[in-house]
Amino acid sequence: MTDEESEDLHVIFKKDPEEWMQYVYKQVSITTDDERDHIGWVYTVDPVSETFVLVRFSGEKYKLELVFGHAVRTVTILNDSTETNKERLDRLFRYDTFNNLSQEELKKKQKLLKLWLCKNRIPVTVSGSNGELLTVSDALIIKPPYGPEDCCGTNEIILGRIQGLIKNMPPDHDQW
Repeated sequence: MTDEESEDLHVIFKKDPEEWMQYVYKQVSITTDDERDHIGWVYTVDPVSETFVLVRFSGEKYKLELVFGHAVRTVTILNDSTETNKERLDRLFRYDTFNNLSQEELKKKQKLLKLWLCKNRIPVTVSGSNGELLTVSDALIIKPPYGPEDCCGTNEIILGRIQGLIKNMPPDHDQW
């Protein structure tokens, strides 16, 4: 690739995603072109627009702020403890049904779904850093709370069939 070709590439192809991931779940101070400082916990960074999603907590309330990438001058990490607010940040963007389920209820739902998929001869394994994901043949993952809308995959045929199985899962199939 020539220098001229690399200049034509969008920034997303020039910057390593790990550079963005270093900010996720950390408290940062972002200075923008207008000399303002934006302080908050980073929920995510859009790699295309380089926009930061910041969250500021005040007790049980929170404020979201988008800091657009074109205006960012500097980013300084103030608190690099990713565990401080990770769970709190993740809870902000989950379905209410998921927030209301205990860990035991989630494990039970996971076990029931895994059993149902196995009964239907679908190769499924438990994965994820905390064993919270179900993986189907490395082609699809199912995230908590394990409903049809919680399936992620690139193969639409597999995705549709697994979602159909989940929708048609009898609640008492574990007693068969």
